[in-house]
Amino acid sequence: MILLFLGIFTLVCTFYKPSFYWESRKAKSMRKLIGDSGTTALYYLIGLSVSVIGIFGALGIISLK
Repeated sequence: MILLFLGIFTLVCTFYKPSFYWESRKAKSMRKLIGDSGTTALYYLIGLSVSVIGIFGALGIISLK
């Protein structure tokens, strides 16, 4: 369940871009490297992937142990 919440958190923060998230050192470095659009796409991909893994783990489709 933690992975699901982390994935959702990532998706929501990427959508709304709060300053604590979007202006963090790592986000700024990534934005400088691949641009705002690329960083947004990458963060959406990460958030979606983590959410799917969390859902599969909660449903017992994959083992997260």
